[in-house]
Amino acid sequence: MKKLLIGLLALALCVGVAALAEGANPVKDRETFTLRFEEGFRLSLPAGWVSYPAGDDVIRYALGDGTGRYMYVLIQPSPYEDFDALQAAIDGRDDCGKASPLDLNGQPFAAFIVPDLNASGCATVLDGQAITFLFTPQDDSEYMLTVAEIMASFRF
Repeated sequence: MKKLLIGLLALALCVGVAALAEGANPVKDRETFTLRFEEGFRLSLPAGWVSYPAGDDVIRYALGDGTGRYMYVLIQPSPYEDFDALQAAIDGRDDCGKASPLDLNGQPFAAFIVPDLNASGCATVLDGQAITFLFTPQDDSEYMLTVAEIMASFRF
């Protein structure tokens, strides 16, 4: 079941990236805004999203749409020497599904699912930091299309 869920997440992200690369918007008539993060990357988010207090040192940002859809950005010094080590670490976890590699605008990411949290995620190593984006609820298929759109907008 985990392999199926990860495959579906990877497919949704790939389809979203491909559609955006061709100029199509997979979620029609949606206004977005670009949010620039202190760490130097930016994402396009749907209009109306707000930030919430993150509450600890690892969860740097908590964002959501006010309807129960959330994106958490975890940032910490990377214990991994490169992306391959990060992907191997995710693959070795019992609480995550096997990671699928993605290229988002030249940055390698590992897509994965955390079933116990009802979350999907993407992680990368960037400038010596491990950056993880967690999206919940993962079982909301419409939201997962939005996740694909958000992650396809990643720029550094």
